[in-house]
Amino acid sequence: MKFSSNWLIPAGLLVLTLVPSAAGTLRLTEMAGAAAVLPDGDRVVQSPVALAVHIVSVIVFGVVGAFQFAPSFRRRHRRWHRVAGRILVPCGLVAAVTGLWLTLFLPPAEVDSVVLSGVRVVVVAYMVVSLILGFTAIRRRDFPAHRAWMIRGYAIGMGAGTQFFTSAVWMAAAGSFTPASRTATMAAAWLINAVAAEWIIRRKTRRKTPRAARPVARQAARPGVAAGSAIDTVRNLG
Repeated sequence: MKFSSNWLIPAGLLVLTLVPSAAGTLRLTEMAGAAAVLPDGDRVVQSPVALAVHIVSVIVFGVVGAFQFAPSFRRRHRRWHRVAGRILVPCGLVAAVTGLWLTLFLPPAEVDSVVLSGVRVVVVAYMVVSLILGFTAIRRRDFPAHRAWMIRGYAIGMGAGTQFFTSAVWMAAAGSFTPASRTATMAAAWLINAVAAEWIIRRKTRRKTPRAARPVARQAARPGVAAGSAIDTVRNLG
């Protein structure tokens, strides 16, 4: 298949998924008995089942979800799109719930704060609601709403990839983290993804709205214009 602009977004999303996927895979190998490479291992493995399920579900959610943003591929393989959706929603919900479990029941890291825990709870709730609304929208054949809510859910789920970049910028500029800076960099990543999702949704919506319909819609919203048009119509009929 010829590479085109249709694949630029999926490729970028796969790159964004690469960092948390690689880190998660390393963590799984450590849990299986390999030499420790990543920091904070003693703390996070206190809930090994939840951690393993979280890592696997996040990787599947990120990789499979990236291909949903390739329009040409999605149009050619509609059955695959439906099957992938049935995988994405459960994986996203499992990733969110296990992430909440790890937030609430693991001992906090030294640079974690109560504020960060609260932000994580809000993010998980937003992701769960987005995925559920996306699922219910497709059940009632509301395709625009389905698309919008799934984009929101996926964007929030990919926050870990963006956090790598926000954290790298902070470390390059200021060095080690404090509880406040860690909270700020992680919250900033989720905010960046949420804003990007809304931009994509509104950009696509504007493209699908016929330009000729926009002035008509604005005129119809003005009572004087609407009344004048009605009078002219009646006169023409007479």
